Amino acid sequence: MLTAVSAAIVAAVASLAGVTLGALVEPLKLNAARRAKLRQDRADRCAGLIEAATRARKHIIDINVIHRRRNLAKEAETDAQREIEFEDAYYTARTDMRACYGLLVMSGPDELVEQANVLRKKEMELHHTRWEFDDDGKFDRRFLPTPVREAGAAFDRAIEEFALVARKHTS
Repeated sequence: MLTAVSAAIVAAVASLAGVTLGALVEPLKLNAARRAKLRQDRADRCAGLIEAATRARKHIIDINVIHRRRNLAKEAETDAQREIEFEDAYYTARTDMRACYGLLVMSGPDELVEQANVLRKKEMELHHTRWEFDDDGKFDRRFLPTPVREAGAAFDRAIEEFALVARKHTS
């Protein structure tokens, strides 16, 4: 009889301890899940910014090539629709960059926001070079004008630096 009562008491205490422990652990699990979701959201925003920046760079270079070809090689761009598509795609990429930047500003952290701001400034510097001509005044598609090449390289470095900071805050 005493053994059965002892077993029941031990089972009741173990059950109570399990419920209490579960109640204590549940907030920790929820907090961990919340942090994981925040990191995933931040990673998605960073990836979106990097992808949009890369697309913007490509389209700025394409616009510059078309501009130089038309003015220096005296070739009429046979497909004006193509130039319009490049410009539309470029401004769409810039809009995507602004949206991702705004979301990063909203969620932080400040170090990531600062690096994203540097990225946006470097994109704007490249944007201002889109109408530059070749140094020698002759069109050569293989080589970009010096200001475009330098601004493009600075923009590439800014993308890489942003990616490094993003990796630190998302993994």
